[in-house]
Amino acid sequence: MREIRSTSRYQRRLETFLDKHPDLEELIESLVDRIAAGNARAHALHGPLKGYHAARVSQSYRLIFALEPDAVVFIDIGAHDDVY
Repeated sequence: MREIRSTSRYQRRLETFLDKHPDLEELIESLVDRIAAGNARAHALHGPLKGYHAARVSQSYRLIFALEPDAVVFIDIGAHDDVY
């Protein structure tokens, strides 16, 4: 399992996101754990976000992260159009 890290931007966005969507907190925690374990469906991004990956939180929301050899670094969370 990779170490879980996050940027300060991610922490701010997550706090704001959870204020608006408290019902998704457990789902996000589970998704973060699955990503760190390598058991989540995710896809590599292209263009300006090349080098990052995205995982689907729900139909409308995405989690953006970077994979490092020993860690996963969470970058952003939010609506599809906001994070891309």
